[in-house]
Amino acid sequence: MTALDDAASDVAASDVGRQPSFEDLAARVDQLRDRVRHSAEHALLEETLEAITDFNRAGLVELVQVLRADPRGEELLFSAIDRPEVMALLVAHGIVRVDRTMEVLRVVDQLRPYLAASSVQLDVARVDGDTAYVSFGTGCQAPTPALRAEILSALSARMPSGIAVVEEKAASGGAFVPLTSLRVGPPA
Repeated sequence: MTALDDAASDVAASDVGRQPSFEDLAARVDQLRDRVRHSAEHALLEETLEAITDFNRAGLVELVQVLRADPRGEELLFSAIDRPEVMALLVAHGIVRVDRTMEVLRVVDQLRPYLAASSVQLDVARVDGDTAYVSFGTGCQAPTPALRAEILSALSARMPSGIAVVEEKAASGGAFVPLTSLRVGPPA
């Protein structure tokens, strides 16, 4: 066993039960990015974040190249990419590219907790080129006009550059009227 194996074993043993979930970590990153966008030190924080990201990207690129150079390493790399945490890390650093649909779905998934808290249904109807077509639920799952505008604005702000958001009106499902509520004759 090497010193690296010992260190990895120590980290794994000490972190059992204390690690926040991947979803919790992603939500925290999103919250902090939103706070940075609205802070007075926005430019300095963005520059710092960009420098840290570039530093991490260089290390990740080197790691991927080392793994791909060895048949066993390449197998491990492909196995690791199947884990959402690893895939998100490589996508965030531009090492693995995703198509436009995946980018749109990722942004919508970031808003899901807020949509659920407001009892609003939002679906991605389709992504056509650089346009994401979304539709809201109807009835109880429809947002108020103000909330609709706020959600569309948040979607547009979070989309990668070049992707526009267009709302498609959902087809009304109609209303269900039970037959027992219909009467013939004068009201009772």
